Amino acid sequence: MFCHHICQSADKTKTIILNFLCVSGTPLDLLTAAVEIRGLQEENRMLRNRVEHLEAELKEQRKPAVTTTSHSTQTEETKSSMTDCVRNSKVKNLFYSYTGLTFIAFTCLLNFLVPNEEKTVSFPRKRTDIQKLLVHDQLLLVLMRLRGGFSVKDLAFRFRLSEQSVSELFSSWIGYMFCQLGQLSWWPHRDTIINHMPDNFKKNFPQCLAIIDCTEIKTETPSSLKVQSQCYSDYKSSTTLKSLVAVDPMGALIFVSALFSGSISDNEICVQSGFYEYLSRKIAQGHLKAGDVIMADKGFTIDKELGELGLGLNIPPFASSAAQMSVSDVAYTNLIAAHRIHVERRIGRIKKFKLVGHKIPIKLFPIINEIWFVCSFLTNFQDNILKKNI
Repeated sequence: MFCHHICQSADKTKTIILNFLCVSGTPLDLLTAAVEIRGLQEENRMLRNRVEHLEAELKEQRKPAVTTTSHSTQTEETKSSMTDCVRNSKVKNLFYSYTGLTFIAFTCLLNFLVPNEEKTVSFPRKRTDIQKLLVHDQLLLVLMRLRGGFSVKDLAFRFRLSEQSVSELFSSWIGYMFCQLGQLSWWPHRDTIINHMPDNFKKNFPQCLAIIDCTEIKTETPSSLKVQSQCYSDYKSSTTLKSLVAVDPMGALIFVSALFSGSISDNEICVQSGFYEYLSRKIAQGHLKAGDVIMADKGFTIDKELGELGLGLNIPPFASSAAQMSVSDVAYTNLIAAHRIHVERRIGRIKKFKLVGHKIPIKLFPIINEIWFVCSFLTNFQDNILKKNI
């Protein structure tokens, strides 16, 4: 259309010139014609420039579109990936050191949490810097904070985010992971537990399907004297939070309670954590049955409560104040201790995540239960503690 307009303008210019030559010209006529010719030439130049500009835009639009990945609208070519940098680092085991997971386990976790673009983590505010960060880099940031205890300021520098964005990203991901991992059934069917039970364990405790223990994590001292009193643990001589943990005979985590104040007793935490209700549901589902046994330390005097559910309790025998323990009692105590070590090893793995393994800052209290749960079940993405033939 613009080319046609240009041709019409050129024809009009020629007509004016011919008319000027044919008609007797005066100085005024000559000046008028010259001005009109100059105006038409300028119009032609502007129209040609417009055509060239439109042709360039059309050529740009015809270029093939850049393909996006399944987890981001940005490509690897347009934005470097921190995950790939850590994975391909020449520093040995750097990825595991940062995350506590192998890259294969990290990928499996990511695919479970974010299987497609439709299921993503929502943030309280629209932050451009977070939206530009690739999804696997977001998960890497969260794991680095959990595993390495990296500060918000450090992560903001590494990932080129604001400190506020790091805090919001971390809190949102923790809540999301808590919901997604909480939907899984971590307590296997009793047949599965028995089939994968280590040989020595099956020989000594064939009906024992779970080992329980309590653990404490230290906290900063709260300003409230009442809270200090509730959280003070005589065992740790510090303010702590306490949780009940259960593993199967292979050492895999199958139950973890919320965190309670450090002054709570082992027996009371079994009640308040809902552990008995949880066992009752497992019995109703057929995952447990009457006669199955729970192993614990001698501090768990819960044989009556378990008996009401039809379950048994394996704990070390108590020494009499009037006499020494018999040889058989000592042997049985050592035997239980040899198998109870697996729950302690699992707890040790949880505390390798420095955000819960070190002193908990007060500012994390609002989301500490979610953090504790996520760290606990992330250990199930690591290698097994035991092999079946042990």
